[in-house]
Amino acid sequence: MRSDLRYAFRVLLKSPGFALTAVLALALDIGAKTAIFSAVNSILYHPPGISDAERVVTIRINYEQLKLKEIGNSVMDFKDARDQKDVFSAVATGTMRSYNYATSDSPVRLLGAQVTSQWFDVFGTRPILGRSFTTDEDQPAANYVIVLEYGTWQRYFGKDPSVIGRTVTLNQQAYKVVGVMPPGFQLPPQADFWVPLAIPPAEFNPGNRHNQHLNMFARLRPAIPFERALTTTAMLTQRVYQNEDQHGFAKSSKWSMTALRYLEFTTGDLRTPMLVLLGAVGFVLLIACSNIAGLLLARASGRSREIAVRAALGAGRWQLIRQLLVESGLLAFSGGVLGLAAGFAGLRLLLLLAPVQIAARLVINMDLRVLVFAIAITVVSGMLFGLAPAWQLSRADQYESLKEGGRSGTAGKARQRLRGALVSAEVALALMLLVGAGLFLRSLTHLQQVDTGFNPSGVATGMIMLPEAAQAQGQDANKDKEAAFYRSVVDRLLSSPGVRSAAAIVPLPFSGDNWGASFTIEGREELPGDPGPHGDVRYITPAYFAAMGIPIRRGRAFTDQDAGALNRVAIVDEELARQYWPNEDPIGKHIRNGSRSPWATIVGVVGHVRQNELSGDSKKGAYYFPMYQSPVPLAAFIVKGGQGANAIREAVRAAEPTQSVFDLKSMDQRIAESLGPRRFAVTLLAAFAIIAVGMAALGIYGVISYAVTQRTQEIGIRMALGAERSKVLKLILGHGLRLAAAGVVIGLIASAALTRIVTNQLFHVSRFDPATFIATALALISVALIASYIPARRAMGVDPTIALRYE
Repeated sequence: MRSDLRYAFRVLLKSPGFALTAVLALALDIGAKTAIFSAVNSILYHPPGISDAERVVTIRINYEQLKLKEIGNSVMDFKDARDQKDVFSAVATGTMRSYNYATSDSPVRLLGAQVTSQWFDVFGTRPILGRSFTTDEDQPAANYVIVLEYGTWQRYFGKDPSVIGRTVTLNQQAYKVVGVMPPGFQLPPQADFWVPLAIPPAEFNPGNRHNQHLNMFARLRPAIPFERALTTTAMLTQRVYQNEDQHGFAKSSKWSMTALRYLEFTTGDLRTPMLVLLGAVGFVLLIACSNIAGLLLARASGRSREIAVRAALGAGRWQLIRQLLVESGLLAFSGGVLGLAAGFAGLRLLLLLAPVQIAARLVINMDLRVLVFAIAITVVSGMLFGLAPAWQLSRADQYESLKEGGRSGTAGKARQRLRGALVSAEVALALMLLVGAGLFLRSLTHLQQVDTGFNPSGVATGMIMLPEAAQAQGQDANKDKEAAFYRSVVDRLLSSPGVRSAAAIVPLPFSGDNWGASFTIEGREELPGDPGPHGDVRYITPAYFAAMGIPIRRGRAFTDQDAGALNRVAIVDEELARQYWPNEDPIGKHIRNGSRSPWATIVGVVGHVRQNELSGDSKKGAYYFPMYQSPVPLAAFIVKGGQGANAIREAVRAAEPTQSVFDLKSMDQRIAESLGPRRFAVTLLAAFAIIAVGMAALGIYGVISYAVTQRTQEIGIRMALGAERSKVLKLILGHGLRLAAAGVVIGLIASAALTRIVTNQLFHVSRFDPATFIATALALISVALIASYIPARRAMGVDPTIALRYE
């Protein structure tokens, strides 16, 4: 083996151009494969900061009758799951909220997670400094402690270890720092810190069963299968039914509790695109291996006499194959080493290109799994591109190879046929990638044309969260202050130079948030088994519909006079009107949100708006309340015209200097971000498809160029006997076209079979979309003709006199 290695080094050093080309091609492809695998590994299978992620589950709630699927949990749901100690070793729940962090300069908005005491136990993570919460601290009035996320500790405290025990001010309340979490742990995503949820004991009552506002996670005990979690949640569902009266809300709404694997729950919309990308870069690697195999086969013609001499001197067939495989292995090893470095750089590039939904889950960490994967694909690649040439060359007719002037043995023809088959395979693989990229691109194009129900052009947005102290009191005086604050900011915005309209809303479309709630229709009898009306609820200031370009179908919009406790009003959208007033006009009817709320008169019907997704619409209707009558502590300001985001920042600062504004974005940005994962997948898939087409073109060029070289004497004879140049051109182009056509046919059949994997990722595009299939096939045929034309043109210029003397 040492002798084979030394000889392989000498052989490759004699062909530095070939060796460098092969190694760089492998390094780039192995690097791309490694980077994508590392991303898939950290997002889909081994997320950062979680120990034994396969044992973590999330408990979700369904309301089948209300078409609500896998929503959050209530305090009572948490209590029921927490009591199942024979199934779960730890259960925790929590919610996200915004905090104003007081600094010496100006308030900074931070996103905090309010969680119960076992939150870190569920995910199997411990602080690197200090400790986590205790059960005693997860109680009302004792919950003013905080655990910092690693990035927060780094940004705001300079990674100072003495931060433990220090006091920080959040929403005008002092919190004591008790711990710092390790890098990579940020659950929920984007959390800057964690504080105890501290659920009051009074909330653990059956009346809170259907107040879902939390997110619950649990860790299965060792050796407890996931199916046990499903049976446990089914048992808890039946227990709730048994404790209700005959026509209880849980039964009538078909309420149920279910369990989902954490990895499937958090990566549901990313799993298929990420696996498609992993498969795509695998196709590119196969094409690269085919190209290198073709190069080796081309070199084999020049080494046939060398191999024949070695065989004549006593080398056995296995020794010949081993020698050639050692050369291939040396190429693969060199490409693999460089590929690891390229993969690390590629992962950094992915972090720069990836949307926030993906970048937040990516970790630049070449762990043992990634290393083993890189070694595996290096070995497999070496076998793929080395075995066929080695086998083909070792079985050549050694006697024919030793004959002086032997140029047309069957082994040479067999090698040429094998190279042609490899090129056709490259074309087929490239076509499959092109079809996939084409389908995703057409789907993305259709999504970008979806009508959101409003006009986002020129609309800037910014979010605010009012201090916690004002929220907790819940007195009418504080509600009046909140309403006065919103009115003041909107008035200041309207007086800003260039501003055409301004308003406030919660929840803002395409902010990732949505509020749903049941409501009551005055005079509408609720039949047994009917869960009652349900819709999305919005709180807005009067000019919201005008600022967003939402049409008023009937009635009127809110006005500044719709304020105070008297004369409550509401507006419904056309979808809610169709659902609950199908044959009558809802204007003048009365609804209320909650049994203790006053009745509100419906004064208008507006157009339906998509809330968070372009790819799907729940078709749930929405109802609106005036924010001046029902102020809420969280809201988004929107402004059209003027200085946009700067105008919002200045207006809030003028109304309340201690209030921070966050998440300043245009509506166009928010809509674009909702398509971020799709656009990212399409971009990478298109890039891989273009690389694959380029490699296939190189493969076709190499085969045709080599064929022209081998047939130089034949071409010279043809031209000496009177063959026209056009016929020579037709001969050469025909060869390239046959190779490409064979690959296109195979690729079309394979694409038709494989596109079923991505059917659920397509939007208004059939997986058998004729335009995509025809366009990609024609594109590859065109590329093949161009690649064949270059050597064909050289063949047309052959001088018959020189060609007849060609050796």
